[in-house]
Amino acid sequence: MFKIKDKFSGLLRFPRRNRLYMVSFVILVLSAVLVGLDNPTGIILGWLAVTVLLVAMVRKWRKPWYFLILLVGSFTGAIILSGFYQEVCKPLAELIGGINATDSIAWRIFHVIVSNVILLAVPIGMLFGVMGFIILGAFRLFTLIRRSRISDGT
Repeated sequence: MFKIKDKFSGLLRFPRRNRLYMVSFVILVLSAVLVGLDNPTGIILGWLAVTVLLVAMVRKWRKPWYFLILLVGSFTGAIILSGFYQEVCKPLAELIGGINATDSIAWRIFHVIVSNVILLAVPIGMLFGVMGFIILGAFRLFTLIRRSRISDGT
């Protein structure tokens, strides 16, 4: 019993920096929702919210391959999510609910969620993946060159 309680309390403990990131993320998400994601200000607030969330997630990554995986995952995730939406969900909704199923409130909510994930998460994930891979790859390359020069000189 105590193990489960200890594990649960461990999940609730965030480092202080992560608390700051999460509070910033929640404030930006609420701001984006209040402004609305149908105008440029709301989209920029949404991108900032996703950026804060990704910074909290990737701030301890030290290998360029992690960022390459993020880049490839964001790209393929967008393609898979778009294909799943168009080729599976929409025909299935029309099959189950009839021709007017895509006019329902539930379908509109699903459409907004999928569209906003593709609009907000994919570009920022790809940007983080590219920039992180380039920066950490260059840093690794420079450290390897410097080490080889030091070892050649001794």
